Parts: sequence; C-alpha cells; structure tokens
Amino acid sequence: MTSTEKQAPEGAQAAASRVGLWKRLTVFDEAGLVLGVLVLVLAIGIPHPELFSPGSIKTLLRDAAFVGMMVFGMVFLISMVEIDLSVGGMYAVSATSAALLIKAGIDPWVAFAAALAVGAALGAINGLLTVLLDVPMIIVTLGTLSAYFGLNLIISGGRPIFGMPRDHSFFQFFGGEILGLPTPSWILLIALVVLHFVFKRTRFGATVRAIGANRAAAEFIGIRVGATRIMVTTLVGVLCALSGCMTLAFFKAVDPSMGLSKELLVIAAAVIGGTSLAGGTGTLIGALLGVFVISLINTAVVFYNIDPNYSRFVTGCVILGAIALDRFLKRRNAEKP
Repeated sequence: MTSTEKQAPEGAQAAASRVGLWKRLTVFDEAGLVLGVLVLVLAIGIPHPELFSPGSIKTLLRDAAFVGMMVFGMVFLISMVEIDLSVGGMYAVSATSAALLIKAGIDPWVAFAAALAVGAALGAINGLLTVLLDVPMIIVTLGTLSAYFGLNLIISGGRPIFGMPRDHSFFQFFGGEILGLPTPSWILLIALVVLHFVFKRTRFGATVRAIGANRAAAEFIGIRVGATRIMVTTLVGVLCALSGCMTLAFFKAVDPSMGLSKELLVIAAAVIGGTSLAGGTGTLIGALLGVFVISLINTAVVFYNIDPNYSRFVTGCVILGAIALDRFLKRRNAEKP
C-alpha cells in the first residue's frame, strides 16, 4: 500500500471523528442556545474583560435569578398553550405586600410567607377567571395585567417603600451570598432541578404537556383540564412572589414601577429557550439559557455604550439570531438518520 493510499483512510477517519464530535455536541436540544451564550460571552468578554470580573458575574447571575424564577412558571403555561401577561403585576404586588408588612412591624420571614400566599392567590384568580369565562388566559391576563399594577399603585400609594431592617436574617440570607455566589442564583438552581423533575418525570408534568398537545383528547381521557390550569397559574403566582421577595431582599426597597414590561422579557426567554408556542413541549434548562441570552444582550448594551434609543432594536435582532441558530441546529438533528 502506497503512502497516498494510507493517508486516504486516515483522512476519512479524521473527518468521521470530527463529524462524530459535532454530533455529540449538538445531540441535545439546547445545543444551539449553549453555543449562542458562548458566542455572546466571547463577543462581550474579549473586548471588555471586565465582564469576567467577580462583580459582573455576580450581577449577571443575580439578575438571571430574578427573571428566571418567573420564566420557569411561564414554561409550564406555554406548554399548555397559555400565556400570562400579568407576571410583572404579581411580582410587584407580592414584593410590595411584603415590604408593607415589614414596615408595619411584621417579622420579615412571616411577611415573606404572606407574600407567597398573595402571589398564589393572584395566580389562582387568573386560573379561575380563565376557567369560569372559558377564554384563553392571554385575554384574562390582559385585564389582570392592568388590575394588578393598579393594585400595586394603590397599596404603595404610588411611592417607593424603603427603610427595611437590613440586619435581619431574611435580608442577610436572600440578599447575601453562599460560597461566593448570590443566594438567589442557588435558589434558582434548586428550583430548576425540582421543577425540571416535576415537568418531565411526574404525572402532573405529563398532564400539563398532554393538555398542551391536545386539549380535546386530554378532556376525553378524563384529565381535569380546568383544575390543572388553576394549579399551574397558582404555581406561576408563587414563583413571581418568590422572585419579588428576593428582589426586595437585595435592594432593601420596592418601587411602584417595578415589574413593568417583565411579561415580555419572561415570554421571550421561555420561547428563546425552546418552549413551543404550539404547546405540548417545553424545557426549563432551555428557558434558563434563554434568560442568560437576554441578560447578556442587556450587558452588551451597557459595555458597548449603545444609545438607549437603539438598545431595544439590538436586543430584538440578537434574540432573532439566537432563535434562528437554535432552530437550525434542531432541524439539522431531526434530519439525521
């Protein structure tokens, strides 16, 4: 055998090895998002190394935790072909309720529990109205979006609430760090593990996905669609309240405008993460990556000193690019034998 003949099989083996590596790297659904996050990190971090400073990393993780908690709930909803536009309102009302109770002398931990109950109640109201009126949730929450923000203005008096007991264990815990990372990021990680298991491995999660895949079939086999919708909206309310309370613990204050436009951010992160608006499928891991995509875009706007007038345009373009890349890789994997 000549040297040329020996090199040919070796070249073919090398090419096959590269293809095999590429398949292994793109075999999971979130591969495109991981690649998108890495590209954004490099695009920002190479010209601006301060991105990798401990302060920047902690800020990124903390902001991702505040949004990610609400995104997890939205994944459950979108998987049922539902969208909640009032997440920002529930987030704001819950945080303001906790702040008012603390200012009234209630122990912050008790106020925290009460805020979770408030969030659960607001979420349950969305679900109940949706079931009773028999309309899509997006229509109901278009109304509660305004109602909840109005309620927040009423109970807060339209003024910021501050003067929290900073030394209390509630603020020290949720506003502090564990092993050098913000506590909210650890809570988000725990929520990811628990909710991923619930969504993928439990009967409740299977019921949610079944309703999204085919609601009529789900009703035919005896699934209590209405009760499930209410349970999911209640879960969303609790997660919004948890996010609001973590925000309160970090800033030690609340503002009457907090939560505005959060719904668009939350929905975008869930969709970027691979949760189909057609229902039946969803991924919490992808949703978390979607949160990081948006957070990194906002970080890039700051580092590159982009005019605020162009920031939303840039954000939209990068989001579309991330979605296109993710869908391209998914189609490519689907076409493979």
